[in-house]
Amino acid sequence: MNKALSMQARLSMRLFSWKGLLGLGSGLALILFWSLVVLRIVSHPENHIGVSVLWILPLPLMAVLAGGLWLSTQLRRAGWALLVLGLLSSMGVVLLDQLDILVEYESWLERGMPDRPF
Repeated sequence: MNKALSMQARLSMRLFSWKGLLGLGSGLALILFWSLVVLRIVSHPENHIGVSVLWILPLPLMAVLAGGLWLSTQLRRAGWALLVLGLLSSMGVVLLDQLDILVEYESWLERGMPDRPF
């Protein structure tokens, strides 16, 4: 009982370290980003926006970094989850732009104002 309590205390201490806060922050930020992307796609029929979605790429890279740092500690499942979330998010952001799902306005004009593929 005392050993389990001690393990829980060490785990909570680890989550409030800079590695833990980096991982929690980047993971929650990615979930918020994808929620806003889905909301934007569902609520607006046009596929152009004011800024490029590629500007968000440092965020998934931070999640990959945090996932690697978490793998070096004993938070292996969370580390793998952050790695997968970061890699899938970076691929998803590039696909949003390349498949004309969400395109910066100027790029949208240069591409001949394509319709959203769905």
